[in-house]
Amino acid sequence: MGVREQGKSGVRRLGLLALTGVLATGAATFVGAPQIAAAVVAPAVAPAVAAAPAPATSWMAGAQSYEATRVMPLGDSITRGTGSPTRSSYRMDLADRLIKGGMEINYVGSQTDGTGTNISHEGHGGWTIDELSANLDSWLSTYRPDVVLVHAGTNNITQGEGPYTTARKLSALIDQIRADRPEAQLFVAQIIMSRVPHEAAQDRIYNSLIPGVVASKHDDRITVVDQSSVGGIDLHDLHHPNDFGYSKMAWNWYQAMSRVFYTSGNTGANPYRMSITKRCLATKVAGSHRTDCRTWVLRPTGSGSRAWQTLRETKRTYRVRVNGKLHTRQRIIRRWAGPGNLLNV
Repeated sequence: MGVREQGKSGVRRLGLLALTGVLATGAATFVGAPQIAAAVVAPAVAPAVAAAPAPATSWMAGAQSYEATRVMPLGDSITRGTGSPTRSSYRMDLADRLIKGGMEINYVGSQTDGTGTNISHEGHGGWTIDELSANLDSWLSTYRPDVVLVHAGTNNITQGEGPYTTARKLSALIDQIRADRPEAQLFVAQIIMSRVPHEAAQDRIYNSLIPGVVASKHDDRITVVDQSSVGGIDLHDLHHPNDFGYSKMAWNWYQAMSRVFYTSGNTGANPYRMSITKRCLATKVAGSHRTDCRTWVLRPTGSGSRAWQTLRETKRTYRVRVNGKLHTRQRIIRRWAGPGNLLNV
């Protein structure tokens, strides 16, 4: 992926994949003004007579200065990756999908979590929008992101702030990013759903306000990304996704980004179409916490709909008479069941 200088007004990014000397054309994109670049192929045979050099163009002048598009994941512990054993969050899956779609990115930020080498971010556990805003100018100045992925407001809601106050703070955060990075593409998430009922009710109101907040900016470089379908057994605990939940988040980010940057191709399975998955859920057993990882199957129910269920084993006690005497014995019963009490964490 690349970058080229365009005058003194700023830097725009062009995403390309170099394949055996040929620049692939499917993902060539400018932030804010996506375009498709023509393929450049070296001549197979050198000409017998040297041709006069072609006039220099801005495209050719910048061709040697390409680098990956800088992407800043911005948010709280969900962006950091809490709930995943590797703390990769949605970030690793998203980067992989973008590469397969023809766009190479470089995550930027002061924090590092996850697997591999591209693990920078600005995900801060427990932070509200206020705390992110207090540090944002410094981060944007230092890392100069071309793309900012915003998933923020969960902690404002969990700490008792109302959805309307939280939406106003999100609006100010968007203005702050735009003032510091006027050409950056912003992707603003409707947040994932808490399992806690009263928090989920506030989340729904907050999420319903976000499209209006974005529309009020009259800025075609801001895109709303709906992450609200991530919840329930997509979460490891009350608030943080498990790896399957993070794969859903990555899919949602990618779908929004692909429409802006024109990425395409087979980037992997759609997690929303899967009928068999592995999910790890935290649970409390006899006063202690543990993680229960199971295979879940989307199975038909009696009402004609489908529900996620898993096979659970239980012991059943029974009595049998042997030689005239009653004996107590146990056997293992396996049956399909739902998640049970998701608040028992």
